[in-house]
Amino acid sequence: MFIDMKARCFMEAGRCLNFTRAAENLYISQPALSKNIAALEDECKMKLFYRDTGKGGVRLTAAGAVLLDELQKTEARLQEALGNAKRAESGQEGSLTIGLLFGQIINDVTMDVLKNIDENYPGIAVEKIQGNFRDLRNWLEDGTADIVVTYEEEACLVKHVRYEEVQQVRLGFVIPIGHPLAAKEEICLRDLEGEKVIVPDDRESFTVTERFRQLCLLEGFVPEEIVAPDLSHMNMMAEMGKGILISREDSIVTRSPHLRFYPSEELGTVILVAAWKEDNQNPIVPFYHRMYEKLYHQNR
Repeated sequence: MFIDMKARCFMEAGRCLNFTRAAENLYISQPALSKNIAALEDECKMKLFYRDTGKGGVRLTAAGAVLLDELQKTEARLQEALGNAKRAESGQEGSLTIGLLFGQIINDVTMDVLKNIDENYPGIAVEKIQGNFRDLRNWLEDGTADIVVTYEEEACLVKHVRYEEVQQVRLGFVIPIGHPLAAKEEICLRDLEGEKVIVPDDRESFTVTERFRQLCLLEGFVPEEIVAPDLSHMNMMAEMGKGILISREDSIVTRSPHLRFYPSEELGTVILVAAWKEDNQNPIVPFYHRMYEKLYHQNR
């Protein structure tokens, strides 16, 4: 591909040490082969072969032997470079940055994909970064993250984004173990009337909070809210017993020994999606997508 015809003719003749056989291997006539080699010798201003017309063969000169060795090394390096480029184009080499919600436990299918990449595609470097809802939206917009795993409603807030379902997770209430409600077997929305509920600033996220507010209104009360700037502060406030937290079941905060998680049928579920920008040119994104789809359907 990268070696011109003159060099190809010389290299094949140098390997065969026979112009007739070299021409046959290249599917050209022997005069065409000889003409190309003569042109290369003229260009290099050195003799590359000793012609042994009596025996029908040729021998490399000292200069020809060195040039053949160097060209073979160059050809090998070029083939390696081409292979690397093809693997990069197909998404088998390069880097991928995945943004995850703060405190999110990676689901089984995503973990299988990451393990598969780690074990079978050593040329792919995967970096995982964690942030709040607003961080993930910004990272998707400015390219800091190639893919983010977030709520479907959050992904829809970013323009020109594509996404696919990763997992459906239950929502529920996180209650400090010292709170009187923590003694109950189940928690319903009506139990939260008059209780302090930790919610994020609307600039951070409002999708689940708005659903919660509407459900409380249907129950006939307005929740008493404590506003936190982001997810990390919300989790910390819950740990400190400042209030009740709405959380998803795949959040690490639900595993805290200081808190108890109650799934809520009233709140239902959220759909986690893997989202990426339509104009993201990283070839690993579609490669990751294809791998995820294969494993996802196998495990369903």
